[in-house]
Amino acid sequence: MAGAAWERLRAIMGEPAYTPAQVPWELAPAELGVQLPSDYRAFIDLYGAVNLNGEWGVSSPAQAIDPGLPGGFVLWQTKTDGEFRGQVRCEDEFWDQEYTPIFPDPGGLLPWGSNSNHAYCCWLTTGPNPEQWPVAIFDCGGLDGKLDLYDGGFAQFVATVLTGGYAHEDELRVIPDPEDWGPARRRPLWTPAYDWDRTRWGEQWGVASWFVESWNDPAGALSMPWVRR
Repeated sequence: MAGAAWERLRAIMGEPAYTPAQVPWELAPAELGVQLPSDYRAFIDLYGAVNLNGEWGVSSPAQAIDPGLPGGFVLWQTKTDGEFRGQVRCEDEFWDQEYTPIFPDPGGLLPWGSNSNHAYCCWLTTGPNPEQWPVAIFDCGGLDGKLDLYDGGFAQFVATVLTGGYAHEDELRVIPDPEDWGPARRRPLWTPAYDWDRTRWGEQWGVASWFVESWNDPAGALSMPWVRR
């Protein structure tokens, strides 16, 4: 059901040399109120959460850090309706514009990833069928608080960015201007992050945080030992 766009993205990224803990997607309708798109679920089942190009990434539901605290889809809902709604509301007020709807508001934004400059990759939850939700980017670089709407779903969007076809990819991928920062360090296409059990898979290869600079083998940035050969 995930479709051709997912298969293209999988071919671009390669097969992981690890097996992330599986997310209990059957809990999503009750805890989140909706099921998530099948291409996203297939991605998380295969890779878990990942960092892409060192500065932006795809998030995953994860179990609670401590007993008694919310986790899983409940935590995702809480962060979306709390932290994310507050940040978007501040941007809307700064630009003196109408409030942007946030999930679970009808047609609201539901974030699935972000970058180190607080640009958020979201689904625009228009309609009851998650397979038809397009991607929207909130506050990506110089967008002046406006949404950047992408005519496609999760897998198609990620594949487009990774292959250099997205108009605002420099802002989303946080690519520094070489005139100001000098030659850019080479970055791997992607690095492992965490899974449902909060296992941090990148640590076995020295990738201990969001930033690719944490990897202790920058000279081999293109080899990506976490990809099965």
